[in-house]
Parts: sequence; structure tokens; C-alpha cells
Amino acid sequence: MSHRQAGFTLIELMVTITLLSLALVSLSSLFVSGIVSDTKARNLQRASDRVQREVERLRSVGFNSIYVTNGTLFESSRGYQVLSSDALLMGTLSFTEASLPNATGRITIAYYNPGSGIYPSLKQITVTISWLGPRLARGSVSNVVMVANRPT
Repeated sequence: MSHRQAGFTLIELMVTITLLSLALVSLSSLFVSGIVSDTKARNLQRASDRVQREVERLRSVGFNSIYVTNGTLFESSRGYQVLSSDALLMGTLSFTEASLPNATGRITIAYYNPGSGIYPSLKQITVTISWLGPRLARGSVSNVVMVANRPT
């Protein structure tokens, strides 16, 4: 007479453990992807908000007040630094954004020049924020607007 014992064989147990391990590895990679996506979305939102605030601030002061200088519009105490400026006070500034990892911002102000000549009553403003981080979480946001000199 032979007695069959109830339970699992060693092979069945090893196959089950292998399948469960593969399932857990797949789920963990989904979890990591979710964290990276959430971080990137949060950084994009923060950068977009700051870019929009800068654009709105510049548009609100008006055409005649938008120049690249260390003055009341771009105070160095608020983190602005003039990188370049020409005789017409057009140029590039940099700023920092503390809510993003290793973020740098740039504001470029120039008279609009489509290639056929400069339009002295139209300024082109480009605001860009770039940030560093893990390979999939770095990025940048940019906004280009035109500000016209509207006589009153």
C-alpha cells in the first residue's frame, strides 16, 4: 500500500515563488513610474505657474517700463541678475526658482525682429525655466509673448 501525502512538492513551491516574484517586480516598476510621473507633473506645474507670473508681471507694467536693468522691475535682491544688455536696454536676465530642483530661469527681452526689420513698437519677451533631476524628471517650460506700445 502506498500513502500519498497531502501538500506541495518542492517543484510546485519553487514555480509559485518564481511567479509571485515576477508579479511583484512588475508592480514595483509601476510604482516607481508613478512616482516619477507625479514628480514631473508637479515640477511642470510649478514651472508653468512661475513662468505665467513673470509674463503677467511684465505685461502689467507696460511697454515703456520693460527694460533689462537692475531696477525696481528686476531687483537683484529678489534673485534677478542681468546676463546681457545692449544700448537699447534689451537683453537677458536670469533668476532662480526655489520650488524646483536646481532650477534656473531666463527672461529675454528684445524688439520684435521677424527678419525683415525691427518693429520698435513691439517687444518679444521669452520666459524659460529649466530644472535638473533624475533623467526622466528634468525638463523646461517656456512662454513667448509680445507686448505692444499702445498710445493712449
